[in-house]
Amino acid sequence: METTTLRSRIRAGLLTYAAGDAAGVPWEGCRAEEVYRPGIDELPRRGDWPPGATSDDTALTLLVAEYLRDRGAVVDETDFLTRLATAAPGIRGIGPSTQAAVDRFRAGGTTRAERGDTNGAAMRALPIGWAVADADLRRTVTTGLSWTTHGAAPAIAAACIAAAMASAALDGASPLDAVPTETNWAETEFGIDLTPVRRAGAGDWWPHRNGVGLYALDTVAAVVGVVRHATEHRLTVADALRHAVSLGGDTDTVAAIAGGILGGREPGTPEIPWLDRVDLPDSAVIDDLSAALAALRSSTS
Repeated sequence: METTTLRSRIRAGLLTYAAGDAAGVPWEGCRAEEVYRPGIDELPRRGDWPPGATSDDTALTLLVAEYLRDRGAVVDETDFLTRLATAAPGIRGIGPSTQAAVDRFRAGGTTRAERGDTNGAAMRALPIGWAVADADLRRTVTTGLSWTTHGAAPAIAAACIAAAMASAALDGASPLDAVPTETNWAETEFGIDLTPVRRAGAGDWWPHRNGVGLYALDTVAAVVGVVRHATEHRLTVADALRHAVSLGGDTDTVAAIAGGILGGREPGTPEIPWLDRVDLPDSAVIDDLSAALAALRSSTS
């Protein structure tokens, strides 16, 4: 695929990721029945979060994209955690596993987490999928960067599955096609049971009545479920984001990851009514990161 096409799709993925994040922020922690679906597009204020605000999801995804732009498809745990520790004070909503990793790194230079099964590694994995086409290298980079903050195998597996879906989408394939292969690999590699993800891929998954939780496998199962629902019903990207938010729970993360995956299949920026009200970086930053990730993908294919 031409680099210009890759750049356009990555740019669309980054924007759609942020749009999903902003759409989900006002409803995070709500049960499904508490989400006022007609109001999702309005990006209502949540507490001291201004309308259109994005969360740690977008901040950490951009941080990974910047790391890949600067370092390429390599794992330098110290460099990554240095960047993360520097950025952390300004990141709103940073998760417990990620904050604990930052605290350990600042205190003693620890670069690998021994625990952490939440979804922070998965939420920031899409840039790796966009930047690295080779499956073995993609898994190496995803695993290495995930380990810095999340030591539990399910969290790392979830990140690998998210990255694989993003990579497949960028190639124009169905993101769902990547799920069985990556799930099989992760179960063998980490010796874990990924039944929730398999069920989601088969269309046999429903969120908890309280919504999607922070547990990494819950998140990636929800993402697979959203992508499957959007594919089967031929939803627009905007409608897929609305559906993700309507599940309740960790609405911003599920909508962001699903949106980034689906947006990466688009030849241009998808029509999302609230996109112009999302708190985004300057266009030059998005363009620069998109071009850098596209060039990296071309060089590692």
